[in-house]
Amino acid sequence: MRKALVSTLGFDEKFCYRAILRHGLKEGDKIILITAKVVDRVKEAYEWIKKFIEKSYGESVDVELIEIDVKSFEDSIRKIVEKLRELEGYSIVLNLSGGMRSLIAIVLLSLIINPMRNVKVEMELEDLSGIVEIPPPLLRIREMGAKLIEERIEILRKIKEGYKDVKSLAEVMKKDKSTIRRHIYVLDELGLINVVKKKPMKIEISSLGEIFVHIREKAP
Repeated sequence: MRKALVSTLGFDEKFCYRAILRHGLKEGDKIILITAKVVDRVKEAYEWIKKFIEKSYGESVDVELIEIDVKSFEDSIRKIVEKLRELEGYSIVLNLSGGMRSLIAIVLLSLIINPMRNVKVEMELEDLSGIVEIPPPLLRIREMGAKLIEERIEILRKIKEGYKDVKSLAEVMKKDKSTIRRHIYVLDELGLINVVKKKPMKIEISSLGEIFVHIREKAP
């Protein structure tokens, strides 16, 4: 599958450069740089990346620069969503390390509004000491809100309490096994549980699932 490296860009090219080295590129891949405003220092960073790509990959990797107006959230989100939709069929790495905070927020919101498969979101720490990755299920928060009905929250609670198989969950919740299996399938798809063993099925709550249970328990 072709790869698209989408990176926020400010005055410094180092974060994008390090992402290129980290993930590697090949013929047919793309680099899309998103910036708040193309001032001289941004242009210099863009030209540096472009020259590096031309020297390393020739014309086999495209580099595109997109400018957005961070003062207009709606227009910026619409522009980024349209660009992301053009990347259907690509494996996308979204690097949110460079540029203004408002720029990073807009790009992240665009992905939440328009959730996509095959997307990895990462942020490099300012001191270059590590990478923070956003769990993919969190990017589907709208879908979670629609699917996380109270009965599924209760199943998560029971799994957290130690009921880790279909039979015990069905007994404690007084539900059919088939109903429990359907709920487990959805919870697994949302990344809220981990299937430890398939036959016989053993499950455990994921760290993300624990967060949702905690939030519900602390809700007023």
